[in-house]
Amino acid sequence: MVKESQLEFGVHDPTIIEADGVFYLISTDTKQPETSGVPIRKSNDLVNWEFVTSALEGVPEVAKAWSKAVGLWAPEIINYQGEYRMYYSASTFGSTTSYIGLATATSPTGPFIDQGVVVKTSPDLCTHNAIDANIVTDRDGEQWMVYGSFFGGIYILPIDKKTGKPSQEGFGKRIAARPKSVDTAIEGCFVYYHPETDHFYLFSSYDSLSNTYHIRVARSRDVDGPYLDIKGQDMNDLEIDPLLNGVKLLGSFQFEDQLPVYAPGHNSILKRSDGRLFVVHHARRKTFSDQFFLNVRELKWLSNGWPVISPLLYDGGQPQFVNDLEGEWELIRFEADSDLKQSELVFLREQDLIAVTDDEYVWEGYRLLFWQELENGVMTPCLAGLNEDGFVVIGKKRLT
Repeated sequence: MVKESQLEFGVHDPTIIEADGVFYLISTDTKQPETSGVPIRKSNDLVNWEFVTSALEGVPEVAKAWSKAVGLWAPEIINYQGEYRMYYSASTFGSTTSYIGLATATSPTGPFIDQGVVVKTSPDLCTHNAIDANIVTDRDGEQWMVYGSFFGGIYILPIDKKTGKPSQEGFGKRIAARPKSVDTAIEGCFVYYHPETDHFYLFSSYDSLSNTYHIRVARSRDVDGPYLDIKGQDMNDLEIDPLLNGVKLLGSFQFEDQLPVYAPGHNSILKRSDGRLFVVHHARRKTFSDQFFLNVRELKWLSNGWPVISPLLYDGGQPQFVNDLEGEWELIRFEADSDLKQSELVFLREQDLIAVTDDEYVWEGYRLLFWQELENGVMTPCLAGLNEDGFVVIGKKRLT
């Protein structure tokens, strides 16, 4: 088996499941390495990975006949009562003749048996697109499938837990969309229920997959919406300025003396067995290229109930409290546009920070959460914060 780190291999549209203390990663088949079907990798630490096998032998015949797909995209995997259910997408670029199928196994590495169609779309059937499946469980233990893309927006459809397939006819309900002025660019959605705030959080990817991709979030009391951002704007409202809708969590950025992170997106959420939460997404080292790689980052929560994402790739270890906040920090401020954001050097003074909790402060209109975690084996203070306009700042302290 070939061992890899999360910086070194071609992973796109990733999701991770934990089973018996081992982590299994599935993703779009990028042919890195040469595979057929859905590539499966495993890790004991979320940092070092090894390729294991491929789920399915290419595109199942029924899915191929409908979609003409040559590979499988954006898989989702869940464990329901000991059965591993993998939802896969079959489509071609720019087409809405698409197919979400289900395959099942008794192990996260298979063998997987195709169970056929979950939902399929075409221009003759509807105006949206059946790709990018995500299964979410509501407060009552019922399951729903979130799916969709640029074409027609994001939909949610109730699922029968016994079969893993829809429990009603039709395509479900639209919960998010963007207008034609931005090419209706939304996809790769994932809904996470956070019991501490009793909200469902809709994470979505905006803009161009190859260069301006970025992650936004909104939340709802109900699994089927409405999903509102920090300003109360509905993700389904096409009249709102599409650059100002949704809380912008992560975009393209570059810290000083580090490689750029372009087009982060198509995220999933991993809740580890110890309760820690991670955002799992891909990014690019170069725009309009196949230089994409896995990113695993800690997901943190502000006291106002909104999430923020770590500026650092997960490097193992436990996050620790930061005692000394004063000093030089490299900050990245995300704004409405999708340009690459370069770090700025800011000196934070203790007297400018207004304490909210032991590790949360208000500074220049941002709620900032401070902690420290490993970066290249060195414990590094970092921060992430959010302002009332729905834009995030991330940063790390300069170590002397």
